[in-house]
Amino acid sequence: MLHGWGPWRDNLGASSHVGTEAKRAIWSMFLSSFESSVDVKKRVSIPAAFRKALGGADTVYLWPSLDKPCIEGAGQQLMDEFADSMGDLDLMDRRRVALANYIMGEARQAKFDEGGRIVLDAELLSTGGISEKARFVGLGDRFQIWEPAAYDAMKAEMRALALESLSLLKAKPRRAGQAAAE
Repeated sequence: MLHGWGPWRDNLGASSHVGTEAKRAIWSMFLSSFESSVDVKKRVSIPAAFRKALGGADTVYLWPSLDKPCIEGAGQQLMDEFADSMGDLDLMDRRRVALANYIMGEARQAKFDEGGRIVLDAELLSTGGISEKARFVGLGDRFQIWEPAAYDAMKAEMRALALESLSLLKAKPRRAGQAAAE
């Protein structure tokens, strides 16, 4: 089962025959933040860097955040990791059912149009309080879509929690061949 930021933590270094393009795709992450307008048809442009992180996929998964007033988004890889993690729980475990209901049951696929835009449905827009502008925030393995003022209001709280949590970050030893993937 995969944990953390993706498959490179588990097996990239052990596979020196992986091609340059595959290594680039594996290392792609959702980084930085971008603001985009929401048009009258409720379409919003997914940042080009985020589309690139999806490795050529023409869809993205979106669901209401479980604990924040925003929309969560990710590619197929993270959805597979969610399914794998839930699969580790007993079939009848109420927590498994709750997680599956909320993440898998609320997720929807949004297909990109020719301009890299997706349509945000009314429920997602309402969840995030989004109307005219949307702030895309990269979190590595996923991204969030916020109403810009709500994101700005939450940012100081997240910074304080990040400072408090800094000691949890630990350097991980590199495996043989991993440095060549960068």
